[in-house]
Formats: sequence, C-alpha cells, structure tokens
Amino acid sequence: MFSYVESIILWLRKVIFRLSLPRKISKEKILRLPLVSYAGEIVIVDTVDKAHLAVAELEGEKVLGFDSESRPAFKKGETYNPSIIQLAGENKVYLFQLEKINGLKLLKGILEADDIMKVGVGVDLDVVHLNGLSNFTARNFFDLGELSHRLGVTHTGLRNLAAIFLKKRISKCAQLSDWSQPELTDGQKKYAATDAWISRLLYFKMRSLE
Repeated sequence: MFSYVESIILWLRKVIFRLSLPRKISKEKILRLPLVSYAGEIVIVDTVDKAHLAVAELEGEKVLGFDSESRPAFKKGETYNPSIIQLAGENKVYLFQLEKINGLKLLKGILEADDIMKVGVGVDLDVVHLNGLSNFTARNFFDLGELSHRLGVTHTGLRNLAAIFLKKRISKCAQLSDWSQPELTDGQKKYAATDAWISRLLYFKMRSLE
C-alpha cells in the first residue's frame, strides 16, 4: 500500500504532467518525436478456424484497442465497407480480414459485449461503416477523443494523441493503401497493428491522468 507521502507525490506528478500537456500540437513538433511501431505478435485472422480461436482468446480481455481499415475512395460519393478490423489485447494484435471470415458473424460477440471495452479514435464512424456490412448492437465502445477533451486537449486524431500523451510519433504512410487485397503487405500489417496497440496504450495513459 502507498503511504500518504507517496500518494501526494503521485498526485503531484499527475498534476504537473497534466499542466504540461499542450492543447494542440503542430505537424513540425510531431515530426521531431521518435517514431514508434508495434513490435509484438501480430495474428492475421484469414480463415474461419483462426477467427474462432482469436475470438476465444479475446473474450478474456477487458480492454481492446480497436480500429478498422477500408479500401480508400478517391472519387466523390465513392465509399467502401471496412476490409479489416484490428483488435489489440494485452499481448497480441489480431487483424481480421473480414471477407475471408464471412464478415462480422464471428465477431459480433466481441462487438456487442458489455464486459469488453473497445477503445479507439472515431469509433462511432467505424461502427456506422461496420453496420454497412452487418447489423449489430455496438456496446462498450469508447472514443479517446472524448477523454482527451476532458483532459483539456482539443486536438484529437490518433497521431496527435500519441504525440501529446506518449511523446511518440506513429506513421500514417499505409493509411491510403488497398486494404481489400487478399494478402496484406508487411507495411500494412505493422501500420494496422500499431493503430490498435497505440489506442490501448493511450486509453490507460489518459485514464491515469483523470
């Protein structure tokens, strides 16, 4: 157990860190930060059997980093449903290739679970797009932008939040690549896993400052 003095020191550190947080951050400052990417195990879920195994493992998690990726649209009015869902647990990141696992059918239990929090940036829009594939009732999704505003930070966006709260820079180079292709490149795998992983890290970091 913490002593009274230790508790005061922790509280002061939290206050000092919060006071040092910028409300916004420029692209120039972000580019000066060290680049970080996910270095742990990435599980590509591209068969129904793999999906069953992945879901069984994820059901034991309490907080999942969440994101989705879609084929980019370059024409006005052109849209595509999500091709990939990323879910980051404590020790692994899972990339679900939806076309190969019959869409959302096997993931609905996770997406509708009250006891598993799914955290990310812009999650409401992700849910809307995923409902274009298959209707489900989204439960316990949490947008990091809401938490950043409570902490006095007006800049949202995953790259901005990683820079402000973690003092790290994440790459967005693969964002506009074709996520619908049957085989993901190494760059796509790293990018997708990093987004989900960093979302989970941010959640715990930001909650510790409340």
